[in-house]
Amino acid sequence: MQERTKLFETERLILRKFEKTDAENVFYNYASKDNVTEFLSWKSHKSLEDTKGYLDGFVLPAYESEDTYRWAIVLKSTNEVVGCIDVVRLNRNFKKVELGWVLDDKHWGKGIMPEAAKVIRDYLVKEGFVRIEAHHNVANPKSGRVMEKIGMQYEGTLRKSAMNNDGELVDMKMYAYIAE
Repeated sequence: MQERTKLFETERLILRKFEKTDAENVFYNYASKDNVTEFLSWKSHKSLEDTKGYLDGFVLPAYESEDTYRWAIVLKSTNEVVGCIDVVRLNRNFKKVELGWVLDDKHWGKGIMPEAAKVIRDYLVKEGFVRIEAHHNVANPKSGRVMEKIGMQYEGTLRKSAMNNDGELVDMKMYAYIAE
């Protein structure tokens, strides 16, 4: 089996597989914060045990699959996990993937997510994917700005195409990067 989640390093970041010992960083830096998970499909974790269960029961076992592309975003300066970027959908037949991400609110607006996403975008192109897409809730334009910063183009708004973490159907703006 070929491992897909490779280790990457940028000027400020290390992108690596999650580890069991990341639970506290994940919980306190982003998974427990309602303002961070507001536009995601999952609700904030209520306890450190929720995060441990998520890592042990979902994230870590997923690395056994050849199609898992999931990175912890680690700040070099503190060695803290401050976010995650991963392929949330993959279609090898059509050579396309969809990216998703989450980042600690203390690091919003500092270029962290575009820095991580560019590396992952380039890697996915090398992996043979031609279309890299992402979408965001129309109420969360900051995520769209990240998409634009990594070369994605707005393609349209998908009406009532996803469910927020309160179970409400929401409109999503779709962006894509096409490897030429």
